[in-house]
Amino acid sequence: MEENDYKLVKRCLKGDEKAFEEIVTLYKRKVYNIAYKFTRNKEDSSDITQEVFIKAYNSLDKYNPEYKFSTWILKITTNYCLDLKKKKSVDTTPLTDWNETNASTLSAENNYIYKENKNIIIQLINNLPKKYRILIIMYHQQNLSYKEMSDCLNLPLTKVKNRLYRARGMLKDNLESIRKEEF
Repeated sequence: MEENDYKLVKRCLKGDEKAFEEIVTLYKRKVYNIAYKFTRNKEDSSDITQEVFIKAYNSLDKYNPEYKFSTWILKITTNYCLDLKKKKSVDTTPLTDWNETNASTLSAENNYIYKENKNIIIQLINNLPKKYRILIIMYHQQNLSYKEMSDCLNLPLTKVKNRLYRARGMLKDNLESIRKEEF
């Protein structure tokens, strides 16, 4: 944990409200961005951001300073978003901006092919079992490290690596079977 974050948490635990305002200022954008990647909705993302900071404030005494504060707040955010998904029983994750390319640089035909391929990959990712899909999203879209994913999901590092490897294998196999069907 960064020294400044640790000092802010200690001040919060002593009742210093300004310290928590500083924490919110430091991490609000990151929490919002993660929430937005899950929801694709500005209002829902703002609501989630508020709820995450309320949860974080109420759980500051449980925070372990051996870990980065950013990882801890990310874990709360991810878990909250996953819980919301369960409650709404929505089992898909829209990935509309997955590795966007500047469409104006592509010819009309190449642009069409790019969009079709992107849609197929998004559909394949959304069809993965949740335990694999979340890792693909966290690693390839949110750019989290194996360690950060391990901390967020309370999984051993080896399990995270194995599941991500399996998820990629599933995507590859499914993509190859689609290509075989096309020809």
